[in-house]
Amino acid sequence: MWSSTEYRADRRDLQFMTQDVFPSEQLCEFSQFADFDAEVFEMAVTEAATFSEEVLSPVNQSGDREGSRNEDGTVVTPEGYAEAWRKMGADGWLSLSMDPAYGGQGLPELIATAARETQLAANQGFCIANVLTTGAANLILAFGTKEQKQVYCEKMLRGEWSGTMCLTEPQAGSAVGEITSTASKQPEGHYLIKGTKVFITYGEHDMADNIVHLLLARTGSALEGTKGISLFIVPKARADGTLNDVTLVHIESKMGLHGSPTCMLSFGENANCHGYLLQEENTGMAQMFQMMNEARLYVALQGLGGAAAALQNAWAYANERSQGPSAHPDAEPGARALIKEHPDVRRMLMHMKAVTEGLRGLCYAAAWYADWARHGPEASREHYQNLLDLHIPICKGFSTDQGFEVGVMGQQVLGGVGYLKDFPLEQNVRDQKISSIYEGTNGIQALDLVGRKFTVDNGKLLESLAQELGHFDECESAPELQRLVNEWKAYRTLMFDSMANLRRLGEQGGKPGYVLYACNMLALMGDVLSAFYLLRQAEVAQRKWQTLTAGKDSDTLLESSEEARFLWNKLRTVEFHISSVLPRALSHARIIENANLAPLDALL
Repeated sequence: MWSSTEYRADRRDLQFMTQDVFPSEQLCEFSQFADFDAEVFEMAVTEAATFSEEVLSPVNQSGDREGSRNEDGTVVTPEGYAEAWRKMGADGWLSLSMDPAYGGQGLPELIATAARETQLAANQGFCIANVLTTGAANLILAFGTKEQKQVYCEKMLRGEWSGTMCLTEPQAGSAVGEITSTASKQPEGHYLIKGTKVFITYGEHDMADNIVHLLLARTGSALEGTKGISLFIVPKARADGTLNDVTLVHIESKMGLHGSPTCMLSFGENANCHGYLLQEENTGMAQMFQMMNEARLYVALQGLGGAAAALQNAWAYANERSQGPSAHPDAEPGARALIKEHPDVRRMLMHMKAVTEGLRGLCYAAAWYADWARHGPEASREHYQNLLDLHIPICKGFSTDQGFEVGVMGQQVLGGVGYLKDFPLEQNVRDQKISSIYEGTNGIQALDLVGRKFTVDNGKLLESLAQELGHFDECESAPELQRLVNEWKAYRTLMFDSMANLRRLGEQGGKPGYVLYACNMLALMGDVLSAFYLLRQAEVAQRKWQTLTAGKDSDTLLESSEEARFLWNKLRTVEFHISSVLPRALSHARIIENANLAPLDALL
């Protein structure tokens, strides 16, 4: 019986997405990427997959079973984690899209996104440290002094030091404006930090020589709420090597991500915790939003990576597990049926495939928009930034919800063994669940989408989206795809009609009715956009299929050519999604239209 926990990246689909659907070679026309070419991009994605398979995957299950532990105030990570972290930094996998001036690789966000997907699919518990370190380094690059950049950034990007985000306090979770940590300026220029932070991922560990905390606190002149928050660099060890006054209180016992230590930290127990201001006082929340947005796209990839790993595990099992007599017309007498022959198993596998490849399209599109917004022609940057801003909450909310559901469906494919720790789906589901909670719960993502992104500049972001979704209005699809395109267009109309219905809710009798249905709106948009990006994939696949099969017998090709099977399955995947997954949007649209406010009136 198949019981492998090894991860194998879907290299063909990664190449298809980064070379054909989102042609990374076009990015070489931008000055930022002029020194690269398509071959380098392909090699980067391939090598990232190999690194994830050979270095990260082998310590995934063992890391979950061993977990991180507190030994006299120091966190000891699972065996192999420290070695993997050093190799991650030394080989450049921490710094893929970072500034080359500080040791970064300077690759496009699209290529970095493909690499990060493989990392997260291979080992989520380990790789959560990546985004915190690169995100913290990016904040210092954006807002730090020249000296701060020189002291911290290159060491962080090489993995010699790591980074964290210290926002949450015991009494202040999503309501960040309620934090009470303080920062008192000293004559020497530094600040003395005092406070307690909770849920600090990799807040203490033994993988790096130093840990650089990016911490939110209030100064003596602070305003109330989020406007009075400042951002500080608080290293575990100061520049002269002296240990700072940062104490591990405990590490949390969690449902999943056991290899990742989630810490409660106390700052300034002995009134000697040095912090160094980033830029100026009372601007910390605006600065932190930069890191949070990067983290939200990374967490979206946690959902995608989890889904991709679950699909692979379920598919491999279904191709080896036999159950009952075979009903295949060519089967030998007495032959057993692989469970992939059972119709319901095939349905589940097809659903997992359609959702996963739709999520890949959604997340890679966001990365593509980021590259164009930051480095493309000046005239088009605002359009792509609008698309990126609108996609961030959808990517984070929809990908993590759907990634978890794909993992659960993978367990169902495996049957009883899917519930056992000997098989990888049990860990997959536990590890994924947190992704819908941290970096802003998915409910908060929906409120951000509806309450902020819809209303920016009187709907300018939605105008950019409508323009982007007009792709199939401008180009004629192959006859084989036109029926699917036409059906998708009806859902596109449904989506914009639902937005109008949500706006009409507004404030009804002083009750924020639209808030109740923000999550439905996000889910509806997630399905419609996933279908759009699947159609874009099918459009490319159809062209390649026609070229490949010109003058040849397609049935023979399907038996002998992996490329033919890949393209054929792309076309079947979008067909299944639009007929059997996308109709979920109808229920969300009806819920929004009904606009029932009973939850606001019920005596709960």
